[in-house]
Amino acid sequence: MKVLLSGATGFIGRYLLDELLKNDHKIYAIVRKFNLSLDSRVEQINLSSLNTLDETFDVFINLAGENIASKPWSEKRKTALYESRIGLTDQIRRNLMNPPKRVISMSAVGYYGVAREGVFNENTLHKAGFAHELCDAWEKTAMLFPDPQAVVIFRLGVVLGVGGALDKMRLPFKLGLGGPLTDGKQWFSWIHINDVINAIVSAMADKSYEGVYNLVAPEFIDQKTFAKYYAKSLNRSAILPTPRWVLNLIFGEMATLLTEGPKITPSRLQEKNFEFEYKDLKAALFDIEEKHQLR
Repeated sequence: MKVLLSGATGFIGRYLLDELLKNDHKIYAIVRKFNLSLDSRVEQINLSSLNTLDETFDVFINLAGENIASKPWSEKRKTALYESRIGLTDQIRRNLMNPPKRVISMSAVGYYGVAREGVFNENTLHKAGFAHELCDAWEKTAMLFPDPQAVVIFRLGVVLGVGGALDKMRLPFKLGLGGPLTDGKQWFSWIHINDVINAIVSAMADKSYEGVYNLVAPEFIDQKTFAKYYAKSLNRSAILPTPRWVLNLIFGEMATLLTEGPKITPSRLQEKNFEFEYKDLKAALFDIEEKHQLR
């Protein structure tokens, strides 16, 4: 396949490239400037040059987007998050000479907003808030490609692998500071990186994929249980909770992502009998730590 990829140097992008290159796909990566870290088999192209590329891509995989949880949500930060998702997706659509045959675009379970009560599947009504507004606008922009029935959107939970979110958590947990956040009863929707890659590859090959899918593991886990399992994978304990007021002081409005996670179910993937490689959080975390040690 001819594959156009945004976010190729990001956490998910690096894993996905490894998988795609094994299968001899022709990869075009959208980059700001030439990146020496990318495999030489990947053709690098900047955004402004897309309209000179007379190619019809079999699939455009849209992974770009700044980390929503890396900095507090100032107005400047909100604008940057919006532009890195909605703005970039729209620019790519407008700059392509020929529309892709298929679009696979990311979103997040932040779409559902702030809630602890109830179970959210792909058709559940959302709660209001910035995270929902950002994800909703991103999804609607992806749906503007000429054939909306050829668009697949994955609403990601916290993606666990060597790198990404776990790398940011690793040091505090190693120091014994990785206890539950507030009471730890908020839901923690997670997905192993292997299952993210498998879902994307499945949607590339299987044209029956269409619309929105929650890309989270089917196991319901609260944040306190996640903290306990992750600490155990590092041979540490997770006892001391982080008070809500501390998170509010540090993160402001963004603290709700950490303290009020909704309970998400991957209903549509289960209906398609998608085979999750990692359904169990404890097994997923021990697998990742083993790989981290081999790095």
